[in-house]
Amino acid sequence: MRPPASTEAGKRPAARRDQARYTPREPGATKATRPRRGFLGFRRANRRITVQNRSPVVWLGEVLPALGKRLLVVGKIAVAVAALGGAAYGLRVAAACVVASPRFALRELRVTPSAHLDRDQLVTLAGVNDGDPLLALDTDVVAARLAKHPWIASARVRRELPSTLVIEVTERRAAAVAVIGALYLIDEAGHAFKQATLDEAEGLIVLTGVSRPAYVGVRDASEAVFREAIGLYAAYKHPDSLALARQSRSHVGRPALSEIHIDPRNGFSLFLLEGGGEIRLGLGDMSEKLARMDEVLNELGPKGVAALRVMHLDGPASDRVPLRLAPPAVAEDVSEPTEQVKKSTAARNAGISGKRDFLTSPSRAPAHKID
Repeated sequence: MRPPASTEAGKRPAARRDQARYTPREPGATKATRPRRGFLGFRRANRRITVQNRSPVVWLGEVLPALGKRLLVVGKIAVAVAALGGAAYGLRVAAACVVASPRFALRELRVTPSAHLDRDQLVTLAGVNDGDPLLALDTDVVAARLAKHPWIASARVRRELPSTLVIEVTERRAAAVAVIGALYLIDEAGHAFKQATLDEAEGLIVLTGVSRPAYVGVRDASEAVFREAIGLYAAYKHPDSLALARQSRSHVGRPALSEIHIDPRNGFSLFLLEGGGEIRLGLGDMSEKLARMDEVLNELGPKGVAALRVMHLDGPASDRVPLRLAPPAVAEDVSEPTEQVKKSTAARNAGISGKRDFLTSPSRAPAHKID
């Protein structure tokens, strides 16, 4: 080989651009077996391409068996689908025949007793008739129709084959009546569920102080305060152990109530049925306040309770309970009409401002300490 050309001292000769081009051939190598340049300069080896002309008969002989196998699979799938469709249609026809069968027609309707709704009213609300296909009745729809009535809290409807429909209803229980623009029945949850008639309101405690706009605007808070008032009335009717222990000496029962007034600022006030006396309890610690009320009422006696106008238990806890009684002339004859105590805050403040009467008996005795 020819030696490389002389270069300057200290410099290496320039590299050749195509080293493979100048590599020596191996023995027996030819130009045809050397790598060729392909696309984008990549090298590729030679490929041999062979073309074979097949006869159409041979091609059909290879294609038809494969096509036949595929058609056979498709046919099996079609037969299976048709069989399933026919079975479903047959079941549907059979089910329709069973539903329409006279054996499963409604012939008996059992209804649980209800205090405010009779059997005919419940049947009318349910919207079912004798002879209706029992299996075609939607029990949830029938229960929803019944629950629309204000007296019905919940309803359960079930079938008893072959021909009986059972309706069980749970009525609401009116715990009080509230003045919300008109008289409305209140259940134990504090919900106003029905406008009350005079017969329905008879014997129920009356809740006042919550206006109709307030009930509609803040219903959750209004129902909560109604529940608290109902709980207070239950505690008043059924004294706890503390109150029973304090009134065990005299065994005088608590007088009947006619109204519980609710004031957002001043709390709860009880109004007695006989004489219209007001007992202001305020907010919080109701058990202790009711126990102190029992002690005062026991000290007053029946005539003093009839002459009671205002009892203040809404102030700070102390050994004295402010009272306001009717004049002596009115106290002697309690059958005469007494002056009704106004429920406005201004009238209450005016009634207790100035000189207060700390009385424990109708004879205007000196103030008495109550432990």
